[in-house]
Amino acid sequence: MTQVLVVDDSDTLRQMIRTMLEPEGYAVAEATDGREALAALRASAEPRVVLLDYYMPNLDGGDVLKAVMADDAEQTKCEYIVISSSVGTFPDDFIDLVRHLSVRILPKPFSKAVLVSAVAQAAERLHEPPDEPIPMAPEGEQL
Repeated sequence: MTQVLVVDDSDTLRQMIRTMLEPEGYAVAEATDGREALAALRASAEPRVVLLDYYMPNLDGGDVLKAVMADDAEQTKCEYIVISSSVGTFPDDFIDLVRHLSVRILPKPFSKAVLVSAVAQAAERLHEPPDEPIPMAPEGEQL
Protein backbone atom coordinates (compact mmCIF):
# COMPACT_ATOMS: atom_id res chain seq x y z
CA MET A 1 0.00 0.00 0.00
CA THR A 2 1.47 3.34 -1.04
CA GLN A 3 1.83 5.92 1.71
CA VAL A 4 0.72 9.50 0.92
CA LEU A 5 1.53 12.51 3.10
CA VAL A 6 -0.84 15.43 2.52
CA VAL A 7 0.74 18.71 3.63
CA ASP A 8 -1.69 21.64 3.62
CA ASP A 9 -2.82 24.19 6.18
CA SER A 10 -6.46 23.73 5.12
CA ASP A 11 -8.28 21.07 7.17
CA THR A 12 -10.98 20.95 4.49
CA LEU A 13 -8.54 20.27 1.66
CA ARG A 14 -6.67 17.60 3.63
CA GLN A 15 -9.97 15.81 4.35
CA MET A 16 -11.10 16.12 0.73
CA ILE A 17 -7.84 14.58 -0.50
CA ARG A 18 -8.11 11.81 2.09
CA THR A 19 -11.64 10.95 0.91
CA MET A 20 -10.42 10.85 -2.69
CA LEU A 21 -7.35 8.68 -2.08
CA GLU A 22 -8.26 6.19 0.66
CA PRO A 23 -10.94 4.39 -1.42
CA GLU A 24 -8.24 3.97 -4.11
CA GLY A 25 -6.08 2.01 -1.64
CA TYR A 26 -3.68 4.70 -0.46
CA ALA A 27 -2.72 5.11 3.20
CA VAL A 28 -3.02 8.84 3.92
CA ALA A 29 -1.25 10.80 6.67
CA GLU A 30 -1.55 14.55 7.20
CA ALA A 31 0.61 17.51 8.18
CA THR A 32 -0.62 21.07 8.66
CA ASP A 33 2.59 22.85 7.64
CA GLY A 34 6.14 22.34 6.44
CA ARG A 35 7.57 21.79 9.91
CA GLU A 36 5.20 18.92 10.60
CA ALA A 37 5.92 17.52 7.14
CA LEU A 38 9.69 17.50 7.63
CA ALA A 39 9.28 15.89 11.06
CA ALA A 40 7.06 13.17 9.57
CA LEU A 41 9.43 12.56 6.67
CA ARG A 42 12.48 12.34 8.92
CA ALA A 43 10.70 10.03 11.37
CA SER A 44 10.04 7.37 8.74
CA ALA A 45 12.25 5.61 6.22
CA GLU A 46 9.12 4.54 4.34
CA PRO A 47 8.94 5.85 0.75
CA ARG A 48 5.86 7.92 0.10
CA VAL A 49 4.14 10.37 -2.19
CA VAL A 50 4.04 13.87 -0.69
CA LEU A 51 1.30 16.29 -1.73
CA LEU A 52 2.76 19.64 -0.70
CA ASP A 53 0.92 22.95 -0.61
CA TYR A 54 3.05 25.92 -1.64
CA TYR A 55 1.66 28.63 0.69
CA MET A 56 1.61 27.59 4.36
CA PRO A 57 2.53 29.13 7.70
CA ASN A 58 5.86 28.31 9.36
CA LEU A 59 7.66 26.50 6.51
CA ASP A 60 6.09 26.77 3.07
CA GLY A 61 6.36 24.23 0.27
CA GLY A 62 9.50 25.87 -1.14
CA ASP A 63 11.22 25.68 2.25
CA VAL A 64 10.35 21.99 2.52
CA LEU A 65 11.77 21.26 -0.92
CA LYS A 66 14.96 23.20 -0.10
CA ALA A 67 15.39 21.07 3.03
CA VAL A 68 14.76 17.94 0.96
CA MET A 69 17.34 19.01 -1.61
CA ALA A 70 19.92 19.50 1.16
CA ASP A 71 19.36 15.91 2.33
CA ASP A 72 20.19 13.30 -0.32
CA ALA A 73 18.30 10.57 1.56
CA GLU A 74 15.10 12.64 1.57
CA GLN A 75 15.46 13.31 -2.18
CA THR A 76 15.48 9.66 -3.13
CA LYS A 77 12.83 8.17 -0.84
CA CYS A 78 9.83 10.31 -1.76
CA GLU A 79 7.99 11.68 -4.77
CA TYR A 80 6.71 15.23 -4.37
CA ILE A 81 3.72 16.93 -5.97
CA VAL A 82 3.21 20.64 -5.26
CA ILE A 83 -0.45 21.61 -5.04
CA SER A 84 -1.31 25.30 -5.30
CA SER A 85 -3.93 27.75 -6.49
CA SER A 86 -1.17 30.25 -7.32
CA VAL A 87 0.76 28.34 -9.97
CA GLY A 88 1.37 31.38 -12.18
CA THR A 89 3.00 33.39 -9.39
CA PHE A 90 5.84 31.11 -8.30
CA PRO A 91 9.22 32.85 -8.02
CA ASP A 92 11.95 31.84 -10.49
CA ASP A 93 14.11 30.21 -7.80
CA PHE A 94 11.21 27.95 -6.83
CA ILE A 95 10.63 26.98 -10.47
CA ASP A 96 14.34 26.10 -10.76
CA LEU A 97 14.10 24.00 -7.60
CA VAL A 98 11.01 22.16 -8.85
CA ARG A 99 12.76 21.39 -12.14
CA HIS A 100 15.91 20.24 -10.36
CA LEU A 101 13.96 17.83 -8.15
CA SER A 102 11.59 16.76 -10.98
CA VAL A 103 8.54 17.77 -8.95
CA ARG A 104 5.13 17.85 -10.60
CA ILE A 105 2.85 20.84 -9.96
CA LEU A 106 -0.87 20.20 -9.63
CA PRO A 107 -3.05 23.35 -9.80
CA LYS A 108 -5.94 23.70 -7.36
CA PRO A 109 -8.77 22.99 -7.77
CA PHE A 110 -8.34 19.50 -9.19
CA SER A 111 -10.71 16.65 -9.83
CA LYS A 112 -10.52 13.24 -8.18
CA ALA A 113 -9.47 11.69 -11.50
CA VAL A 114 -6.58 14.15 -11.94
CA LEU A 115 -5.43 13.71 -8.33
CA VAL A 116 -5.60 9.91 -8.39
CA SER A 117 -3.73 9.83 -11.71
CA ALA A 118 -0.97 12.15 -10.44
CA VAL A 119 -0.55 10.12 -7.24
CA ALA A 120 -0.53 6.83 -9.17
CA GLN A 121 2.20 8.13 -11.50
CA ALA A 122 4.24 9.37 -8.51
CA ALA A 123 3.80 6.00 -6.78
CA GLU A 124 5.15 4.24 -9.89
CA ARG A 125 8.20 6.52 -9.86
CA LEU A 126 8.88 5.51 -6.25
CA HIS A 127 9.79 2.06 -7.53
CA GLU A 128 11.87 3.15 -10.53
CA PRO A 129 15.58 3.98 -10.45
CA PRO A 130 16.00 7.75 -9.93
CA ASP A 131 16.64 10.05 -12.89
CA GLU A 132 19.64 12.31 -12.98
CA PRO A 133 18.57 15.67 -11.48
CA ILE A 134 18.36 18.65 -13.80
CA PRO A 135 21.25 21.02 -13.00
CA MET A 136 20.41 24.22 -11.15
CA ALA A 137 20.91 27.44 -13.11
CA PRO A 138 23.69 29.72 -11.86
CA GLU A 139 22.44 32.64 -9.73
CA GLY A 140 20.56 35.12 -11.89
CA GLU A 141 20.40 32.86 -14.98
CA GLN A 142 17.69 30.57 -16.29
CA LEU A 143 18.17 27.21 -17.99
